[in-house]
This record gives sequence, structure tokens and C-alpha cells, in this order.
Amino acid sequence: MQKGVKITEVMSHHVIVATAAHTFSQVCDLFLEFNLHHLPVVDENEKVIGIISSYDVLRTYNAEAPKLSSWSKDALNEAFKLTDIMTPSPSTIEEDETIGHAAEIFTNKGIQSLPVVDAGGKIKGIITVRDIVKQFAVYG
Repeated sequence: MQKGVKITEVMSHHVIVATAAHTFSQVCDLFLEFNLHHLPVVDENEKVIGIISSYDVLRTYNAEAPKLSSWSKDALNEAFKLTDIMTPSPSTIEEDETIGHAAEIFTNKGIQSLPVVDAGGKIKGIITVRDIVKQFAVYG
């Protein structure tokens, strides 16, 4: 695998995002509809303000839902705010970096995905450990 391969050659360019205004059930729907594991959260200027993983959703649901009197969508949306579940100010990587640098971040921080941003912090894509593994499997 060439560590010097640019992020833009490997990342997912079509990235699904959420905003802080999304509800818990809307985020769950996005994970299911698009078969996602990581969902960047952006502000009105498309700058990354957080990230939420499917694990974050499951962990929150398993820990807190049994305490609720109702498990309706409305009750879940009221109880679980996206801003409370997401990881705020997540690590990101700029689009002109290499997959070698991404691999270092994944290893050092113990994370599985990085929102890809331009120099101004605007979301451009996402790269995951899976993307790097695919690159290795295909190109050695």
C-alpha cells in the first residue's frame, strides 16, 4: 500500500451529514437507510462540529431507554439530543493529506473515521479504516 496516496483518492466523496437540529429518530433512520456507521454533524456553514457513530446510538439507547416511561419516537427524541450523544469537535483530516497520515491518526487516537475537510473546515467527505483496508486489499 502506498502511504502517499491522497485522501481524495480513497475517501467517500458523497457524505451524508446531520445537523444539531436532527432528532434521535432521524439519525437512526439515516444510519439504516444509508447503511452508515459514522455520521458527521455540521453547522449551517457545513463545518464539522461533531460526529456520531452507530455505536454511540446503541450505547445511549441501551443505557437510557429502559429508564423512559415510553419508547415512542417522540419520547426518544425528547430524551436523546444529538448534541449530547455526538463527539464534539472530532478529529478531522484535510483533503490534501495522505492515507498514511490518516492511518497514523486512526492508530494514535483509536478512532474509526475522519471527516475530510477543506482548509476552511468545510466537510468534503469521510474516510474510514475500512477505506484504507480496501485500498490495501486492492492495491497491496
